[in-house]
Amino acid sequence: MTEQKPFFKSRPWKVFVVTFSISFPIFLLSRFDNLFLILVVSFAVTFILRPLIDQLEDKGIDRMWAVLGTFIVLGSIIVVAGMILYPLIVTQMLQISTAFSGDKLTIMLDKLSASIAQQVPFIKTEAVQQQLHDAVSSFGTSAGSSIEEGIGLLANLAIVPFISFFLLNDYYKMQKIFIQNMPNKYFEMTLNIIHKLEEQLTKYIRGTVTESFFVAILYTLFYFYYGINYATVLGLIGGIANIIPFAGPFIGAIPVLLISIIQFGDLSMLPWIVISTIVVQQIDQFFIQPAVFSKIMDIHPLTMFLVILVGNEVLGVMGMVLAVPIYTVIFVTAKETNWGLKKYKITW
Repeated sequence: MTEQKPFFKSRPWKVFVVTFSISFPIFLLSRFDNLFLILVVSFAVTFILRPLIDQLEDKGIDRMWAVLGTFIVLGSIIVVAGMILYPLIVTQMLQISTAFSGDKLTIMLDKLSASIAQQVPFIKTEAVQQQLHDAVSSFGTSAGSSIEEGIGLLANLAIVPFISFFLLNDYYKMQKIFIQNMPNKYFEMTLNIIHKLEEQLTKYIRGTVTESFFVAILYTLFYFYYGINYATVLGLIGGIANIIPFAGPFIGAIPVLLISIIQFGDLSMLPWIVISTIVVQQIDQFFIQPAVFSKIMDIHPLTMFLVILVGNEVLGVMGMVLAVPIYTVIFVTAKETNWGLKKYKITW
């Protein structure tokens, strides 16, 4: 008769323990919004730059000097780009905020609502006016406060370079200390899990940044071509919003539509905004994503949709953005732990 082995020594239980040990700290840190954002961005910077630092170190450059030199070069580029783009972006943001206030806007919205009501007889003019005023007022308030929020966000993220510097400089030291504290029978399995997580997250983060960059450029070019005001800011918003799965393109199109209504006084730009959004998304899905991701994420669309919904419920918009990488961490950990326990015959 086969001896019944205790469940708490079984492979399913150990897979659960390891996966929970990874996922619970993530959930706990997500309760602290600012701290979580700082850590997420710091680790993102670390994963993006680590391959470059490794290459420089392989060429004989001391790791600390490789990290420091990389930060100086990137910092100089960011400062120069900021000096060029920041005044333009701030000016356009202030102009957008100003455009969403005043009597001229009220008169224009009243004319637009009357025109819509005439074209669609069963819609009341008052109802259209109220909806337009509410939408524009809401966006105007958001546009006005976004500058203050942006300054606050930059203040919070100012510590990111310091954290990223120490993570990059001591990356393998911390990894070695962590692995040394593992029992010998879990050594190979732990190395494999760390390697898989590094590989997946590095490719995903770098791919997402690259994708957003190209999408922002495409939107900006379209808006410049159409003659829509504040094309630079609107294109940047579109590129950032594209990070949000599914809803991103629609979120990015809303400010463009509202700005075009204020600028032209009608909905004449609506078809072109819709066309540009569709074209950019098609280019993104068929050319940019396959080129930069190369099937990194093997996730069923339904699973991705459910994961994003859960992320939205837990963390809001940030949860939608981080849902896929967090799911990847949990899934890869569970999968590789199960494989490692079975491969190395650690447990049944």
